Amino acid sequence: MFNRLNQKELIQSLSKRELYLNLYLTQGIFLLLTVILSLFFQQDFADWIALLQPDWLRIIVWSTPVILLVVLVDLILWKKAPRHFIDDGGINERIFSDISLPHLILVAGIIGICEELLFRGLLQTNIGYVPASLLFALMHIRYITKPVLLLFAILLSFLLGAIFIITENLLIPILIHIGIDFLLGLIIRYNFLSVRSINDKRIDDGYRR
Repeated sequence: MFNRLNQKELIQSLSKRELYLNLYLTQGIFLLLTVILSLFFQQDFADWIALLQPDWLRIIVWSTPVILLVVLVDLILWKKAPRHFIDDGGINERIFSDISLPHLILVAGIIGICEELLFRGLLQTNIGYVPASLLFALMHIRYITKPVLLLFAILLSFLLGAIFIITENLLIPILIHIGIDFLLGLIIRYNFLSVRSINDKRIDDGYRR
């Protein structure tokens, strides 16, 4: 209970500006790492172009069901799982609760592009599927005391990596990642299915235990 309270208090103490600056700084670091490691692995511009195939019909056919499935699973967890299993400290609510639609599109786009370029486009291409997927999951180390969230992040990482292997098209995991973040952010922003009231009640219940 003490750790949950401290995490929530820390997040609540940050201004929206500070939260967004941290988010953009993190993604900027991922993008810089992609550039540096591309030089290290000698992955040049032509290699990147080969991974980004604008076959939009195939992209939509692959990405749409995956996005909807992942979002559905996430909603079921929000609705049904004990809150102390999936409480992220309120960070998603702080980021998305009153975000504008253009800003939501920007945030989802930046996260999806920067993370997939690094973990799928660069690391998976050069060090392999399993190591890259595990590194992506390790990025969510803050979930170490939240086994349901950690398992969800691991499974999503391996799913995106597997789709990249099958399709050989980096645009597909990028669009899936963007779509998942956008839809979940939209649900939180406009409180569809009363998810924020459900989350608040479960957080309070969890702290009283």
